[in-house]
Amino acid sequence: MKGALDAMLTTHELEVYMLGVTAVELPEAVRNFRPRCPGCTPESIAKPGARPCSYFDCPGLPSALEVTCDTCVYDFVADEGQVKCDHDTCETAIRLKANVAIFEAWMRLIAAEASSPT
Repeated sequence: MKGALDAMLTTHELEVYMLGVTAVELPEAVRNFRPRCPGCTPESIAKPGARPCSYFDCPGLPSALEVTCDTCVYDFVADEGQVKCDHDTCETAIRLKANVAIFEAWMRLIAAEASSPT
């Protein structure tokens, strides 16, 4: 798998995939993204197991936060869905797996925002 990742991801993306990422290291578009759908608030999306906006199919969602395959609706964060490809060779699966660390860091940012007093 590492060979396929090396060929498809930049050095930074590979480091994020392998090591994880902190909120400070998130790209600006990701740090500043907040879903704008009715009823979608930091509190609602910070709940454990929450999957707002139809599995994060949000308008304006930065590509770095995409973690669900449009073809098989496989959720790489929850690690569930109908697998219809080889996740070690599929370009989309490799890209979405690499986004998981970014998505998780963004969720930590949202959870911290939801728990802080206004």
